[in-house]
Amino acid sequence: MYENSLLPENTLLHESGLLHESGLEPVPTPAWPAPGEHALLGARDGLLVVDLHGDVDLATATPLREWLDSVVALRAPAYVVDLRRTTFIDSTGLNLVLRFRRRVRESEAGFAVVCAPRTVRLLRAHGTLDVLDPVPGLPEAASRIAGR
Repeated sequence: MYENSLLPENTLLHESGLLHESGLEPVPTPAWPAPGEHALLGARDGLLVVDLHGDVDLATATPLREWLDSVVALRAPAYVVDLRRTTFIDSTGLNLVLRFRRRVRESEAGFAVVCAPRTVRLLRAHGTLDVLDPVPGLPEAASRIAGR
């Protein structure tokens, strides 16, 4: 009946009185954290550094994906994703990093990942260690990108 239609905040149910009659409550719009709460952008050592921190997971994926897309649009010559300050990253978060990497590579820019040893174990378990090939710090990331 309502094929492919989205009704903002249960409009049809409110207008028809069905919401009151059914005893249903409207579903609140989720309050996603702003990307700034989980990401910073800076230039260090001649690199554009995306510093992800806190939890990078399903709950933060939507705003982070949009933010990362805007960062790629800057068309920098090289990007570094710094995961050292992440407290938790799940497969959704890792997929965001992989998507960002793919988009950076498509723009022919340099790319590197910096992470702590605990994240290296996670990348190994996720099967992305060889793809992301992380380094322990920004100087190593700059060297890797310079030698690409």
